[in-house]
Amino acid sequence: MQESIYQLIKSIASRSNSDNIFVIGKGPSLDGIDCSTLPPGFVINLNDSERIKAGDLTIFSAPWVKQSLQDDGFKSAFYLAGTELPSSVPHVVLPPLPQELDHIDLLIPQLENDTFYDESFVLLNAVKVALKIANARKSPSRVYFLGFDFSVQSGGTAKKVGQDYSGAAQGDREAIVLSQEHSFRQFLHYFADGQRLQLLHVGNKDFSALSPAEFSRQVCGSESTAGFAKINLAAPDRVLVVAEFTNNHLGSAERLVEMIERSKEAGADLIKVQKRDVDRFYTAEQLASYYWSPFGKTLGDYRRGVEMNAELFQLLDDTCKKFEIEWFSTILDIESYHSISKYRPRLLKVPSTISNHRNFHAELAETYQGAIVVSTGYTEQEYVDYVLSTFSQNEVIYLLHCISAYPTPRNACNVAVVRAYEKIHQSIAKVIPGYSSHDLGSLGCMMAVACGAKMVEKHVKLGDVDWVHFDKVAIDLQSSEFSAFVNDIRIAEEITGSEAKTVLSCEHHKYAVKQNS
Repeated sequence: MQESIYQLIKSIASRSNSDNIFVIGKGPSLDGIDCSTLPPGFVINLNDSERIKAGDLTIFSAPWVKQSLQDDGFKSAFYLAGTELPSSVPHVVLPPLPQELDHIDLLIPQLENDTFYDESFVLLNAVKVALKIANARKSPSRVYFLGFDFSVQSGGTAKKVGQDYSGAAQGDREAIVLSQEHSFRQFLHYFADGQRLQLLHVGNKDFSALSPAEFSRQVCGSESTAGFAKINLAAPDRVLVVAEFTNNHLGSAERLVEMIERSKEAGADLIKVQKRDVDRFYTAEQLASYYWSPFGKTLGDYRRGVEMNAELFQLLDDTCKKFEIEWFSTILDIESYHSISKYRPRLLKVPSTISNHRNFHAELAETYQGAIVVSTGYTEQEYVDYVLSTFSQNEVIYLLHCISAYPTPRNACNVAVVRAYEKIHQSIAKVIPGYSSHDLGSLGCMMAVACGAKMVEKHVKLGDVDWVHFDKVAIDLQSSEFSAFVNDIRIAEEITGSEAKTVLSCEHHKYAVKQNS
């Protein structure tokens, strides 16, 4: 059995002219890579990732993988399997891991061990295969790891995978991937000298060698795949979590970049900023009124200091492309819309702040027909009817329930309004319900998800800055709070499930069913 594995490795080492090895997982970052453009190299699939790109070798342990592979049709050239496969499929069933080796502290000794075992941490066997290939060639290999996000915040798997056969709950997946990330870091340290293996993680972690976009350009030579999978705004496949920056970047390029990076890492789906023409939006009297900030002693000084300018918007666009997350902006006047129109935004927001600026609404509706987000704070049903009429020609209307109180008390959240917006969606499909949160914590947003929200906005900040408007309702990105918030939204989404009432595979009736006599 082990001899078959080594014959395979020797064959790989002798016939390939490339030092590239690609290990493919199933994380959402893989949606930003066109695997059909991979350059020559040996492809190792883990679990059922051959659904995305069929490779040379598939390694799996968990029993559920076999069902997925059977349903999709076995596509790999060879399998290192945790269970018996059909005789027509070239494979080796790996022996169980001896108890004395089943310990996380022994990861590196297991790598160097000549015997392959049925490891639940299948990535270990993938690195082991790569190491054996490099040893056989007597030259180092470049090992690219694609689709290993080590996070469940952006969803468990890439959209390309289709059905997820694992059935793992959100909390279980999170514990597993955190453990796997720790182990992967051990591998990176062990092979840091690059003399046998050069481990290259493709993603947006602090240890990533390349982002998916950079991998597409530099390794695959494909500009067409340098972008990333855009959200289907008309029918999102998950609750969209918006990291609402407001002006908490404080007009600083460094803060803006850090906020984008931290928001992406925490699992946000979208980033939102604000744009207004300060000198037209406020009256001269308002601009001259006292307001202390590091920029001066007037409201005008403050607002001009923290406002997004042309340079910051270009930086926002470039950085979001780098980290593969889409951005949009609240716009408070038509001049602001024209100032960012060169970016061809797919989404714009009309905030509660200007619910009475109806001339602007009409002009915007004539100018822009893309997806639009409207918050309904400090308004009543009349405004909802008005919005549906005014923006009737727009592709999509995200109708966000909102309470304009900072913070919003629990007894005022009234998330049941989201149910009413969901009923509108049933008759007008392009109206999508959501919730713009000014309440503290995640409970209100979680309940909004249960009521049908498909978009939730949460204010975020970078550190505690007392002089910024509404700063106290924002979650600090310097802590783990926003990551925990995103996780709570995914848990709420998972628990809410489907409206369809069916018997689930996990159900077992307590009593035997008696037949009617």
